[in-house]
Amino acid sequence: MDTPPLPADPLLTDGDVLLRRHRDADLDGVLAQGSDPVTQRWVPVPVPYGPQQARDYLAAVRADHGAGRALALAVEVGGRFAGSVDLRLEGAGWAEVGYGLAPWARGRGVGVRALRLLLVWAFDEAGLTGVHWRALVGNEASRRTARACGVRVEGTVRGLLDHRGERRDGWIGSVLAGELVR
Repeated sequence: MDTPPLPADPLLTDGDVLLRRHRDADLDGVLAQGSDPVTQRWVPVPVPYGPQQARDYLAAVRADHGAGRALALAVEVGGRFAGSVDLRLEGAGWAEVGYGLAPWARGRGVGVRALRLLLVWAFDEAGLTGVHWRALVGNEASRRTARACGVRVEGTVRGLLDHRGERRDGWIGSVLAGELVR
């Protein structure tokens, strides 16, 4: 069974956190997030990360929207860009999730709320069966966020992730629709 394309333009909110398509106005927020040392430690963004890399990211997420195989949404809180969450289809009703927050939005529960919004939509609206999560070993913030949404961290895989040309050990987990903590 192949997975149908993802709908192109969901607008999701819990009243405080909003998930929406990226806009040109997000450029400064994307730049701040991508050049942040914590982001660069855990996410394989280009280093150095400048305005061109931020523009390239925004262009890439717009192209992915049109293809229906991936969906990246901006996280907004109080009218301010707070990060991004995304789903990348893997086939047979499964996708992989990714997320990252701007430094100012961390430690406030924004990541859990954004991930939960995306996962509820993925299961209830997009009809996915399951979602995989991966992170570099040691990324405790990502692990806590995933577990708070019901992701079962299932193990450590040697050389799982390519991090700027170097194979690094990674954690892997999954969540099924019935396991999601709503």
